[in-house]
Amino acid sequence: MVSLIFAVTIGGLAILHAVALYFLPGWTRRDVYFAVTVSPGFRDSLDGKIILRRYRIELMALSALTLTAALAGIRLLGAAFFPAGFVSILSGSFAAFYRARRRVQPHAVAPTTIREADLFRGARGVPGGWVPALGPFLLVATCAAFLWIQHREVLAGFYFLSMAGILAAFSLIRYGISHWARSVHSCEPGVAREPQFRRTVSVMALLLQYLIAIQASWVTLIPHRRAVVVFPVFLILAFALLVLARLGQGGSQVTAILASNSVPVGDRTEDRYWKLGILYFNPDDAAVIVEKRFGLGYTFNFARLTTWIIISFLLLSPLIRILGPRLYR
Repeated sequence: MVSLIFAVTIGGLAILHAVALYFLPGWTRRDVYFAVTVSPGFRDSLDGKIILRRYRIELMALSALTLTAALAGIRLLGAAFFPAGFVSILSGSFAAFYRARRRVQPHAVAPTTIREADLFRGARGVPGGWVPALGPFLLVATCAAFLWIQHREVLAGFYFLSMAGILAAFSLIRYGISHWARSVHSCEPGVAREPQFRRTVSVMALLLQYLIAIQASWVTLIPHRRAVVVFPVFLILAFALLVLARLGQGGSQVTAILASNSVPVGDRTEDRYWKLGILYFNPDDAAVIVEKRFGLGYTFNFARLTTWIIISFLLLSPLIRILGPRLYR
């Protein structure tokens, strides 16, 4: 039964992942194509269309191959193969992206050297304020208190520490999207759309915090009912994908930014700072969070200390929850 649950989960996530990546090149900014700065009209050229068609064929083939391997591994080895199966699916889709990126690189151009500055920008607040942001923490604290009352003090303590770390990391990310992310445009028409996109991503991150808190509390209190929470995860992920796709990266789908401009803005960062097209490492950039070049949302500047603090919270918190009680004994 457990293996079946994991097989259904990985199958659903793989299909949703493949569908998103199939359409993703059309949701990015027109002057960034497969994480490479290009002229705004390149994707509509013959070369651009050929690259996109080959990418989609390879993506579907590799996705089907890796999904089959993942399901076979779960069937033969059980639920323990789930992490390896998920990694194999991600590896297949990355291979399709990387091959497309290599084909685009000969057509790369330098981003504009023009820099814009918003001299009248007011203070940015976290969307919704801090009252809704406290909800996941209160839910986790309530669950920990209930465990404490039941004389399960050790589980309560490690559960609260691990969940508080994860929620704190997401809170820092939401704060960073509002305060540590650099805007690509500081004048119309882009300036009117980027804040809308920024707020939407922040709200999605808050919903994810609530989902994590609810799911973790439910599984901790009623371990044998953990399968109940799988279906809502797919619904929330699909809904988030549809909302962000409608806006496009940075709000590019709802405004004709650079449609007729021959000078590419890009994201004003040179391609050499994007390792493999997805990892941003620029010690000269003060921004902690930057827009993704291939994807919807934001990623980290891995040259900043704050980034590694957030990642440490995300990595150490599950280890505290899993290993803490065992080491305590």
